[in-house]
This record gives sequence, structure tokens and C-alpha cells, in this order.
Amino acid sequence: MNITKTQILTYTIILITGIILGWLIFGGSHDHDHNGHDREHAHAESGNEVWTCSMHPSVREDGPGSCPICGMDLIRASSDAREDDYSMVMTEASMKLANIQTTPVIRDVPKKEITLPGRIAVDERRISYVTAHFEGRIHNVKIDFTGAPIRQGEVMATIYSQEVVSAQRELLEAYRNRERNPGMYQAAVRKFLLWEFTDEQIQQIIARGEVQTHMEILSPVNGYVMVRNVVDDQHVIEGTVIYEVANLDRLWVTLEAYEEDIGWISTGDRIEFRTRSNPGRTYEATVDYIDPVFNPDKRTIRLRADIENSDQRLRPDMLVTGILHSEQREEKLMVPASAVLWTGPRSLVYVKDTGADTPRFMVREVDLGPRSGDYFVIEGGLEEGEQVVFNGAFRIDSEFQLADRFSMMNRQPGTGAVPAGHQHGVIDHEEHAGVMDHQPFDDVPDEFRAKLTEAIQVYITGKDALVQSALSDAQSGFEAFKEKLNEIGEHGLSGDGHMAWMDSWAALMEHAETITGTVDIETARTTFRHLSDELIKAVHLFGIEGVVYHQYCPMAFNDEGANWLSTEEQIRNPYLPETMLGCGEVIERIE
Repeated sequence: MNITKTQILTYTIILITGIILGWLIFGGSHDHDHNGHDREHAHAESGNEVWTCSMHPSVREDGPGSCPICGMDLIRASSDAREDDYSMVMTEASMKLANIQTTPVIRDVPKKEITLPGRIAVDERRISYVTAHFEGRIHNVKIDFTGAPIRQGEVMATIYSQEVVSAQRELLEAYRNRERNPGMYQAAVRKFLLWEFTDEQIQQIIARGEVQTHMEILSPVNGYVMVRNVVDDQHVIEGTVIYEVANLDRLWVTLEAYEEDIGWISTGDRIEFRTRSNPGRTYEATVDYIDPVFNPDKRTIRLRADIENSDQRLRPDMLVTGILHSEQREEKLMVPASAVLWTGPRSLVYVKDTGADTPRFMVREVDLGPRSGDYFVIEGGLEEGEQVVFNGAFRIDSEFQLADRFSMMNRQPGTGAVPAGHQHGVIDHEEHAGVMDHQPFDDVPDEFRAKLTEAIQVYITGKDALVQSALSDAQSGFEAFKEKLNEIGEHGLSGDGHMAWMDSWAALMEHAETITGTVDIETARTTFRHLSDELIKAVHLFGIEGVVYHQYCPMAFNDEGANWLSTEEQIRNPYLPETMLGCGEVIERIE
């Protein structure tokens, strides 16, 4: 059969049409279903992946993109990283970017250097008292001013006494009859010795053979006259202290230790101290006495040490700054102070899980002991050798907080109960009862309140200098504060508040003198803390003009807390300006 070209063309068109219709009916539907399944599978796989930020591990997204916090590209998180409310995984990149560093928990003997204010004092055991042992009248006072140097045996004054005249007659008579009655002679000599006349003076009476009306009073020791209680022609009775003479070849250095440091201090501890007159020279001494009673005004206890002073470079009442070196008797677990995060009674550290394949950090509550230099003693919660974060702990804690996990500010992980703002825990206002609860005096004159307000304004300049960590400026401020106190005067208030102001004035002046005399800014801040407590009490008792704010930081002094006054409501922390300038709260507005 012959097939024409027209038939061939017709069959070809029909075949092509059939193929196209078959693909549209069957192949297209199959491909559509397959592509849809692939897309669903891809979506499911993507849904199982977690994407995070290398700088903010708390960010968890279902797919790639940008970090909502810093804008960096997200990266895949480890699929096998298992986390809970007390741990978090970080990438190696995020650790490097946050500069996270760890160090092992060590076991060592805790040591501490405590900076203490103090002064040079006369050794009371080296004071000699020149006393009248009989009634008489003073003549010819040779040593007529306090501070006069004197040698042993030097004449200080002369005295006329009828009793001494009679005793001389008895002595001469007994001497003449000494061979027949030696006991009487010995008794006569003993009387003069008990009156503290020297053997030489007794022999002079015997050699002269006649009564001397005026007897010389001689210095019993070498030293300096610290007290003079007589003038020419003064009548004295038996027991009158005429002079006090001190030997200054050895002195005491007395230091004031605050209550929180008492646990570190014991006799035998080594002390180094310097004076303002010669700050380049360091003196060394050893604690040999600790006062058993606290000073109720300054809340300090006095330490004492002996110091050699043969060159007479040290003078009584010189101000000194001492450093006490102390150590405990047994080894303790210790971590760097920067590793510890604390709020109120809770102390946290972050521990690296060294057994994990990827960097994992766990939060751990610890029982915190005393601070030892740049370390804290750990009483419980850690084991020796564990790796703790000492650099970047705050960064890790913030990520735990953002992820609603157990952290410094979050006691209830997983509940969304994350506190906002810079609170450092709850401040208990009952803690401030010691500086707030005082019954004010009603009869304080306006003039006194105006002067007290001026003193507070000067106090603020010293406080602001501590905020800037400028010790010399702070000392200038508190020198001016002392001048304002002197303008008011210790007896500047009469009436019911007189005695209370005398106590406040003495405490404020003492603290201000310590600040102006120290060479260490931490000592200045510690003393400023006690000065502020006293000043806040004075403000409540006596009142002021205008408005001041009583502010408080619970983190100061290893979580013991500290108060201060400010004329501005904004918090500018004078105790922790480098690390926590804004830490604190306004306790009350005083006006």
C-alpha cells in the first residue's frame, strides 16, 4: 500500500498530540505530587534544625537569617546539644568573641592584705610620773613647758616641805648614832628612798651636815615632758602628779580595724605602715595586742604594735596608713573574685563542662567564704580542679537570663519571671534602721541647719571625687568638710540635741581626718562608708535646708552594702565606680 506524504504528516501530528496529552494527564500530576512531597520534606528537615547567633546563644530560630539582637548571620546549632535550665551550649566562635576564659578551682591558704588607718601613740609603759610624796610648795620651776627634752637626773623644780625638813633632822641624828643603832639609820634612809630621792641626794644631806630647806626634784628617766601640772609657788599635796615624762625611743602604732575584718586579725600578724611626712619609707611591726572592746562611735577595734624609734623620726599622733598581712591556718578552695556573681544571699559561678564535645557552661550556686585578695574562699558547691569562668561571667549570665534560665537575676527558670532593670536583688529597707530610725530634735535653730547643709555640700564634692577615683580631690573635699565642722564647733548646738551633736561631731571629724590622712583610696572609701552613716544619722536628728537623697548599694564591700548622701536622684556609686557606677537605689528623699 502506498502512503502519501499527506498521510505521514497526519499520523505524525496525531502521535505528538497523544504524547503531549498523556504527559499533561499523567506525568504532570506525578511530578506535581513528587515536588510537593520534596518541598514538605525539605520544610520538615528545616523545622528540625536550630539556628543561633555566635554572640547571643539564647537566640534560637527555625531557619537561617540575622540575629535580632546584633544583626550577625545565624549559624546552625549543634543538633546533639542537650540543654536544661542550668546549662547552655556555646560555639567556639561565640566563646572567642565574648573572650570567655576559665581557670581551675585551686586549694590554697587564704591570705589577705587589709588597709587600716591609724596613728602613732606614746607607749604608756614608758611614761614616768613625777609625784609629790608629801605636802609642800613648789619653787624654781626649771622645766616650764610641755614637750621639753630632759635627761635622767636633771633638775625639774625644787620643793619646800616641813615634813622633809623634819626627816632630814632625823637622818642626820640617825647617822651620828648609826653604830649604836644601825636600824634607825637604815629606816631614815629608806624613807628618803621611798620619796624617790636618789642615793646621791641622801649622801649630800649627810655630807653637808645640816638641813636643806629646798630639795631638788630630779627627772627619773630620759625623755620628753608630756604633761606639766605645776607653776612657781604652787602648793601641792601628797599624791599630786607634778610631771609626766615619756621615753620616745619606742612607740606604739595603733590601727583601727573595722568590724568586718576582725575574723582575719590575730596577734603576731605582720604590719607595714607609712606616714604622710615620709611616704617613701615603710616601717614594719607585729601586732601584739588587740583591744577587747569596740569603739561604739566608729565601730572599730584597736590594734597595737611596738615600733623602734631611736632616730626620733616618728612623733606621737602622726597619722599612718597600715597594711596588715594575714593568712588562715588551713587550705581552702578558692576561685578568682571575678568568677563570683552575687546578689544578696546568693552567689553564683559558671562552670565549664570539660567532658562535653562542644563548649557547655553550667550555673552553680556556691557557699561563699571571706575574700582573700583577688580570690574568694568557697565553702561549698565546687570541687578542686573544676574549670570556672573568671572572664566573661557576666556575659554568660546575661545569656542565661535572656533564655529564661537559672541566673543571677532569675530564681525561677522557665517561668518567664525574669526581673527587669538593674536591681541586684531586693533591698531590705529594714537594714537601714541604724541610720534612719532617729527621733529628730525640735529645737534646732535655722542657723545650725544652714551650716550643716553647707557641710553636706562640701561632703558631696568629696563623694563625687570618689566616684572619679580621685583620691587627692576627695581629700581636698574632706579637708574643707573638716573646716565646715570646725565652723559649727563641737558645742555648736545647745538644748536637747547638744550631747547628740557632740557625739556626731567627734565621729565625723575622726572619719574625715582618716580620709585626709590615708594614702590608699580603698581605705578612703571604707572610711567614707562610716562617715556617711554618721552623717545620715545627723541629718535625721538635726534637719537640713533643701533636699538630699539617701542612697544605698547592696553590692558594696562584698555584698555588705553601703549608704551615702547625694543631692541628685541619679545613682552614681562612690564605692564601685569602675564596675557598677549605676548600682544602687534611693532609700529616701530627705527634706
